[in-house]
Amino acid sequence: MSNSDSIGKQEMKRLTKAKIVEDFTAKGGFVAVERSAGAVNYVALKPSEDSQFVIASVYGDRRGAASVWIKDECFEILKEKGAITAVEDRNVKDVSFFKRGMDWQVEIHDNKDALIGEIIAASVIVRDAILEMEAEKESIRAEKMAQAKERADAMDAKRKSPF
Repeated sequence: MSNSDSIGKQEMKRLTKAKIVEDFTAKGGFVAVERSAGAVNYVALKPSEDSQFVIASVYGDRRGAASVWIKDECFEILKEKGAITAVEDRNVKDVSFFKRGMDWQVEIHDNKDALIGEIIAASVIVRDAILEMEAEKESIRAEKMAQAKERADAMDAKRKSPF
């Protein structure tokens, strides 16, 4: 008798979603934000509370215990590692057409599924790349603002005072 048989399907679904969110926040350093899309409630996992980027989302699943929606970059990392293969008994669906920033829905079987840790590790890699890209953009933006300020100050110095 497996763990999922002894506690019931609905309880396993609840435990699995809670475990995924807990692991993402504790092990990955993500912030969990409860959201809804129509009648569907889900948990968005972000690098920080004020970040606009959602790295992954946790949804319920009709077949499995839960599903994690991930970005294409994360999915590619998982495929390269061999964590997700075509021969597995796991639903993997393209969800990019929902326009929620996620590309793939990956089924999680139960709260002890080894793929949870693999998804978190891949999500950390994607998060770090996004944060690095954002830091570069911010430094370029700050540099441009400083140059604009210098130009404005130079023009102010050239202007004659009307008084």
